[in-house]
Order: sequence, then C-alpha cells, then structure tokens
Amino acid sequence: MARFATLCSSSGGNSCYVGTASSGILIDAGTNNKQLLLSMEQSGISPDSVKAVFVTHEHDDHVSGLRVFATKRNIPVYATGGTLSGLLGKGIIDGKFQYEKIMPEGVTIGDMHISHFSTSHDAKESCGYKICLPDKTVGICTDTGKMTREIVRNLSGCDLVLIESNYDENLLDFGPYPPYLKARIRSEHGHLSNNVCAETVGELFDAGVRRFVLGHLSRENNTPDRAFSCTNSYLKRMGAELNRDYILEVAPVGSMGKYIVF
Repeated sequence: MARFATLCSSSGGNSCYVGTASSGILIDAGTNNKQLLLSMEQSGISPDSVKAVFVTHEHDDHVSGLRVFATKRNIPVYATGGTLSGLLGKGIIDGKFQYEKIMPEGVTIGDMHISHFSTSHDAKESCGYKICLPDKTVGICTDTGKMTREIVRNLSGCDLVLIESNYDENLLDFGPYPPYLKARIRSEHGHLSNNVCAETVGELFDAGVRRFVLGHLSRENNTPDRAFSCTNSYLKRMGAELNRDYILEVAPVGSMGKYIVF
C-alpha cells in the first residue's frame, strides 16, 4: 500500500514522505534534523525507510535540514542541475553526502520511479515531482507562480496531488508585507493564490485526480479554512461532492501525526 505524509508544510518549512511502509523518499527537507525525525515518529514513519531526498529548489524552507539529514542517514540527494548549483553556493553540499542531477528520464529507487517537471519560481531551476509506485502515483507541486501545461499534464491522473495554495488575495493585499514582497509573491515566479489553486484542482479533477492535499500555506497571508473553502467551493460549483467524489485536505504547518494510506 502507498503511504503519504506531510512532515511540515508552510512558508517556514516543507517536507513530505512518499512511499510504502518499508521504503520511500522525502520531497525536500525544510526543517532541522531533530524536527524531521520527530515528525516522522509522529507519523509512524521509520527514518530507515527513507532511501533518498529529492529537492524542489534551494530556498531555505525546503533545504534547511537537508545536509544533516542526508549525511546522518547516508542517503543520496537528487535535484536539477540548477538546484544543485544553488545548494553548492549555499554550502549545503559539502562532500559529506552523495548528490546527483536528476535526468529527463527520471530516477528509479526500489520499486518507485521519480520524474520531474519544471515550475515557475524565483530559484535557479525549481521543479515538481511525479512519483510512480507499483499501484499508485503521487504528484508534488509547490512554489510556482503560474500553472503551465507541463505541470497540469504531469499531475493529471495522479492518485494523490499535493498542490500549493499559498495565499489569500485579500489577506495579502491588506497584510503587513511591503509592496515589493507582495509583488514578488503575486508574480509568475512567486506562489499560487487560493483562487488559482482552486481552478487548477478543478482542471485536475476533470483529468481524473480524486485526492488533493493543499500545501505550502503562508502563515501570514492565508488560513487553512480559507484555502480549504476556496477549493472546496470551486469543486462544489462543478457539481462534485466532498468525500463522495473527491477527498480534500489541508496540510498542517507541522506533522499531521498520521499518514495517508491509499
């Protein structure tokens, strides 16, 4: 059975586990090693089951625990060439763990195949991931200022999709951020609003996706209720019914304290 767990999810730190009870990978490691291990314990995941870490991009909220976790677990790290360059520049790659550039054909880890697709973010070469297990497929897409045909194509038909629902437009408008930061978040190289996320989820629902987890919520410019309500209302207007036609969850800032089996 496939397992999925968010270990942390917010503008302050992001990491999730995809795999089975005995073997899986992390997508990002955006909190310290101690907290990662605690979140795994709370979610019933053994650290020994993690066989590799795949990094979406080099920003701190996705890599702050990477060096220590990968070194202590003696596991490889995969990322795009641009992201690896960014990690080298930040001193995170220091020769103490193995790292590899993920190629267009993807990577096979045990009985999982992991491929990547480009996202639109202010990083060197950000990406999302599609993880194909023997009987299920998971799509991970956060940190993108716009949705592209490539992204939608890769996420379509997945059994579970983690998608960014970063900010509520009104909260961002009237919030404390300075104008330059608001503009950065709204840009095509920033983040997805709740409204754009909802529209994308509707498109993915039409393409066969039935389970969604909303992630990477801003702690300053969003709330779980707003994110959930926006996407849920959009799907209801399409005629779909929650928990009958689709499952929708919001990833909490910390561990869910559980894993999803699907």
